[in-house]
Amino acid sequence: MPRQPVTMRTLAKELGLSLSAVSKALNDYPDIGTETKKLVLGKAAELGYTPNILARSLARKSSSSVGVVLRDVSSVYGEMYKSLNEVARRHALHLILYDTNNDRAVEKWCVQNLIDSMAMGIVISPVSEDISEIRESTRGRVPVVFLGGKVTDDSVNYVCSDSAAGTEAALRSLIEGGHRRIAMVCDSKKSSSRSGKLAVYRRMMSEIGQPARVFFSDDADMDAIWAGYLEGRRLLESGDDITAVFVVKDMMALGVIQALTEAGTRVPEQISVIGYDGIDAAGLPMVSLTTVAQPRMEMAEKVIDILRRHADDADAPPEHYLALPELVKRKSSGPASLRI
Repeated sequence: MPRQPVTMRTLAKELGLSLSAVSKALNDYPDIGTETKKLVLGKAAELGYTPNILARSLARKSSSSVGVVLRDVSSVYGEMYKSLNEVARRHALHLILYDTNNDRAVEKWCVQNLIDSMAMGIVISPVSEDISEIRESTRGRVPVVFLGGKVTDDSVNYVCSDSAAGTEAALRSLIEGGHRRIAMVCDSKKSSSRSGKLAVYRRMMSEIGQPARVFFSDDADMDAIWAGYLEGRRLLESGDDITAVFVVKDMMALGVIQALTEAGTRVPEQISVIGYDGIDAAGLPMVSLTTVAQPRMEMAEKVIDILRRHADDADAPPEHYLALPELVKRKSSGPASLRI
């Protein structure tokens, strides 16, 4: 009969300890006693439990695994993963993808699992701006790079697009095209990126003597396309003679266009629409969405670059990178003179 593999559960049962205590002992957590660590490591050696965890420092240097923890793979970050994977392959790294589905408990589990498996590093687009638990669990154990606009804390590594510059480019295009009554459709999820976009929008509307016309989606957990659709209907029902709309996400912009089209409102002849992110679907002929595209490959290269540097030097200072997005003009937007 083949010998059963020795697992952490085996060690926990043999020692009468919890699985959590065994995991912490094997991972050299500071909040587990020295005697317990010795007990666990001794039993691990006795029973032949030999994962790379027992050679922690060696494993850390030789590991080629990078965890990518995304809050929603159906968003632009799912497409960003393709760029990350391409860059990772150049450096003989392989990625492990996790989708948290916007659940902080799942996110916590994913991060802990990557620590336990001795990943070289972690790339994460967090569910919340509150990253205290992530920082606490990863500090001194594994380098982390935060991806996207939720986290712009100077004490951590992060890579994101310059959402303020991208928003200004989109609105400047509309204003120069003669639009004045410009609305903004926004999700309800809190992030530095969203706050920056709102601030730029309000400032630029003030500069042209127009009130801010912001339509917020109330449900943070709602599907982005459906949320955009509902806000598109609200926009039409407002009775305001809006000529253009800037939408904070391409997926929401697709929903806005659907609502406008169903109501018989022609895009862009009656209302121009600009999204943000640069998802692949925006370029489809039947969509042809003008969008502020995040430079995914540039961001991916910077993420892997920072991660490798911090894996080699645990004392390296935090690094921050703002990538400049590009306004990609397509058929969903045009000058106000198109109005019929």
